[in-house]
Amino acid sequence: MSNIITPVATLSYPSLFTPRAAMPGNTNQEAKYQCTLVFAPGTDLAALNEAAKACAREKWGDKGEVIYRNQKNKTLRTDGEAKGYPEGSVFMNINSKQKPGVVSKFKDPLTGKARIITDPMEMYAGCQVKVSVRPFAYDTQGNKGVSFGLQNVCKVGEGTRLDGHKAAQDEFEGQEPEAADGMDDLL
Repeated sequence: MSNIITPVATLSYPSLFTPRAAMPGNTNQEAKYQCTLVFAPGTDLAALNEAAKACAREKWGDKGEVIYRNQKNKTLRTDGEAKGYPEGSVFMNINSKQKPGVVSKFKDPLTGKARIITDPMEMYAGCQVKVSVRPFAYDTQGNKGVSFGLQNVCKVGEGTRLDGHKAAQDEFEGQEPEAADGMDDLL
């Protein structure tokens, strides 16, 4: 199966630069690069659904679509309101053992290609992204289904932070330096 570029989504729980275990402290669990994509209500997810169905048909033949539709752990989830996501939104959890490439929608002036992002603070929960994903079928311990693997991420816009974190410049008011405050004695 080939990669698919998702529609624009809100990035949530990003761990794109350092892998983490889904259940910290569980030594049996391998750390992975991961994130959650939250799609706004009404987003066209037909390409993702069709890719998942095609992957299921490739793995299980005529029974594939039924397996995908009835799988225990849904790929595209609609229970986001219980997790604090907007009513009517759809979300998906994706991960990879391989570190994803992370880029900006803007070109690098030297290469002419998408600018590489290396600062984890730039990829905060709430920014807007498009993500390259690849469908894969799984059959583990009686659980069958299709999921998507994380490939690469492109930041396409800013958004309201989901974690409530504020920049220091927004929390503290700057003052003009004054000679009388004693700071000049330290220089």
